[in-house]
Amino acid sequence: MTVREEAHRLLDAVPEDRLPDALELLRQWAEAELGERPRRQFRTTGVFDGEPDLAVRSKETVRDAWAREEPRSA
Repeated sequence: MTVREEAHRLLDAVPEDRLPDALELLRQWAEAELGERPRRQFRTTGVFDGEPDLAVRSKETVRDAWAREEPRSA
């Protein structure tokens, strides 16, 4: 089996709901072969359950946490 034949077999095995992702990836690779630079797309989900000003207070938060720790012995 050639690499291309295996790629076709694997593509046929991809679940229907994942085909758009596979197709997008293949399009990017094909465009790169044609000399076009593919644009990366990052998908992120913002999951953060914290206080709104946590970034502003980060140094203070770390300083307080370190102050509560017991001194380590050497």
